[in-house]
Amino acid sequence: MKGKAYMVFRRADLKTTKWIVQDVPREKRKMGPAYNSRKCQESRKKGCDTILEQERQSLFDEIRIIMSWDLKNMFVCSTVDIKSTKCKTMKGDGMRQRMSSLFPVSSLRVQH
Repeated sequence: MKGKAYMVFRRADLKTTKWIVQDVPREKRKMGPAYNSRKCQESRKKGCDTILEQERQSLFDEIRIIMSWDLKNMFVCSTVDIKSTKCKTMKGDGMRQRMSSLFPVSSLRVQH
C-alpha cells in the first residue's frame, strides 16, 4: 500500500457475487496528532514529548512510504524490548501477564 491513495473492490450487486467493481476510493495515510495524555505528561519514563515533530514526520514517511513489509517488521522487532514481567498475577484478578513490551524512545534516535 505504501501509504498512497488507492481504490478498493466492492460487489456491484449485494445479492449476487458475480460482478465486482473497483470504484471505492481510500485516502492516503496521514500522520495523526502526537499522543498527549495526562499519564504520558506526568511520567518521566515514557518520554512522549521528547520526539520532535520533524522526527515524527520523517519516521512516518520512512516507515509508511519507503519500507517494505519485511523492513517494517524488522524495524519494529529491533526497537521493541520484550521482557519477562516482575509480577506474574494481579491481586483479585485471575489475569496473568507473562511478557511486557517496552518501546524506548532513545532507540529511535540511534537507528534513525
